Amino acid sequence: MEKRMEQIDEVELRKAIEQLHPDNTLFEIRIIGKGKPISGYFHDADTLLEQLQKVDLRGRNIYITLNQLDDSLFAREQSERFVMGANSTSDNDVDTFKWLFIDLDPVRAAGVSSSDAELMQAVDMGKRVHKYLQDRGFEEPVKAISGNGAHLLYRIQLANDKEGENRRLIEQCLKALSMLFDNEQVKVDAANFNPSRICKLYGSLAQKGRSTKDRPHRMSYLSEDVKPVQKTSKDRLVALASELPEEVAPVPNNQYNNYGTKTFDIEEWMSRYGIRYKSKEAFHGGTKYILEECPFNSSHKAKDSMITVSDSGAVGFKCLHNSCSDKHWRDLRLMFEPNAYEYNDVDRRIEEGWAKHNREHKEKMTENVIDDLPVFQTARMILDRRDPDPEYIRSGIHILDKQLNGLEKGKLTIISGLRASAKSTLLSEIMLNALDDGHAVVAYSGELTDKSFMNWMMLQAAGPGYIEQSARYENTFFVKEDIKYRIADWMSDRFLLYNNQKRMKLDEITNAIETAALDTQADLIIVDNLMALDVGEKNRRNEYEAQTLFMWDLKRLAEVTNAHVILVAHPRKAMGFLRLEDIAGTGNIGNIADNVFIVHRVNADFERLSAEILKATHYDYLMKAPEGKRCTNVVEIAKDRERGTCDVFVPLYYEPKSKRLLNNWHEVKIYGWNKEDDE
Repeated sequence: MEKRMEQIDEVELRKAIEQLHPDNTLFEIRIIGKGKPISGYFHDADTLLEQLQKVDLRGRNIYITLNQLDDSLFAREQSERFVMGANSTSDNDVDTFKWLFIDLDPVRAAGVSSSDAELMQAVDMGKRVHKYLQDRGFEEPVKAISGNGAHLLYRIQLANDKEGENRRLIEQCLKALSMLFDNEQVKVDAANFNPSRICKLYGSLAQKGRSTKDRPHRMSYLSEDVKPVQKTSKDRLVALASELPEEVAPVPNNQYNNYGTKTFDIEEWMSRYGIRYKSKEAFHGGTKYILEECPFNSSHKAKDSMITVSDSGAVGFKCLHNSCSDKHWRDLRLMFEPNAYEYNDVDRRIEEGWAKHNREHKEKMTENVIDDLPVFQTARMILDRRDPDPEYIRSGIHILDKQLNGLEKGKLTIISGLRASAKSTLLSEIMLNALDDGHAVVAYSGELTDKSFMNWMMLQAAGPGYIEQSARYENTFFVKEDIKYRIADWMSDRFLLYNNQKRMKLDEITNAIETAALDTQADLIIVDNLMALDVGEKNRRNEYEAQTLFMWDLKRLAEVTNAHVILVAHPRKAMGFLRLEDIAGTGNIGNIADNVFIVHRVNADFERLSAEILKATHYDYLMKAPEGKRCTNVVEIAKDRERGTCDVFVPLYYEPKSKRLLNNWHEVKIYGWNKEDDE
């Protein structure tokens, strides 16, 4: 019988019961090792010791519940005795959290005891954690050695509430300590937050793996004599939990401190401002950078200050010295970027303005709703309804006009393409053809100056017969002043280009475009391009949602003005064979648009990739023309909501002198300004 008790130090066990469960409060003892767990419920050390003598403890570890249990558990079959496989304590069986249990465990292979050096590392970390919490108003803890690591137990009094608020608070406290103190040698066990958590029964032998000289089995014990322990108040726990950086939802490009979770590079930020770190370490829920010295006090050396990045993207800063206890990530960032957070206040006001704008827009859209319209219609009702016939604008691209009947008024088109694929050139051609047919055009260009935009358009409108080459620059062409003015007079006030010098915000720009389109009865509206507009004004925290909202605004613009709206959207990537899903931003851009055109430049990459991707008929049609007759650009109809047309590739031919895109090499375009000359 005595041999079985070699795994127990009776004096230490009695001290543990007296310290952890005074006044004979109920506790469970759980014995884990060979076979199923063995469980028993007790009120006192005497009965426990008596029953332990009946259990073979060799190779088994003994644990005790820490928190206050429901007294009805004492009626279970293992009351004052041990039963193998009996129901043990669950979280719902706990009435009150009595202890904040901090377990400092050395990092080592699973299933083995710690070495003496590893145990001392855990003890040293325990001293650091104790000092840190002491400085923050925590009462004195119970200190113990588990046999393999160090324990700190702080007396608390928190209800095990159904909402789980106090459980989450304890979890956050342990995560905060993990964030602050974890290193490559010792970790804070951040999983010890559930109400039914068990702890090593001090006074019992820790028996992990085989006992060796280097990794022996050790007796667990309290580090100090039994003493009265004061309760640490909840507000101290709340303060500790608040050390965790504010969590943010892991959505695409979520704005955190003016950076998206996908784009904020903390290492680049530290490098930019000369903040050096000594080590990069993982903690429970993220990564921390141990700084060589605290930015607020250079005498605070590693390991006392750190920058943390949680898995959600939240960024934090902490220095363990009292003099820096009030310094956080915001303070650190403002030290190097004094204006970093001014943006947030502006962002809030802009979002409030957009919320109001969207409410007003919704009200406008429902103003003319007829109450007596049926919710559902029969087929006959739909056929009998007389809707106005659709109206189209000629694009001037023959195959495109044949396939789609032109550009339908009241609809939205996206044009995309890689850099230098001729997107802007195509837009100019479409605008000139619209003007030639008597339509009015309103345009916004966020990339080109008004002079550059107009010079390009003048070359296309003039044509090769009215263009001269610069005497100074071989590949530079110009249109004479008198011809420019003739073209401008022909355009008259049917063509309006937004003045970039106005520096308007997004809502002001869209309102100005709408007003100009209604005033001129414009049939075509051009927005070039999405990336030049600060659509983030609509939602700073979610770029994709902002783009979606802007797309719906353009759809409304097309409907209200009965004009065809064209938006240029750059691709997300700048290489490869561009497809519909590559267009910048969210997939909603392509979904919301009525038409999507992709402009390709026929170069070596296009030839190689088109041979792999396009059907043989398409490839032969586009690429097998005789030398000198091959097209230079291709417009792909990637989406046509009305007819379902897609994968249609339209060849075009670029004329360098006039910057025109021709339907064939022999095409001669004559616009209205010089038709009298032609006659």
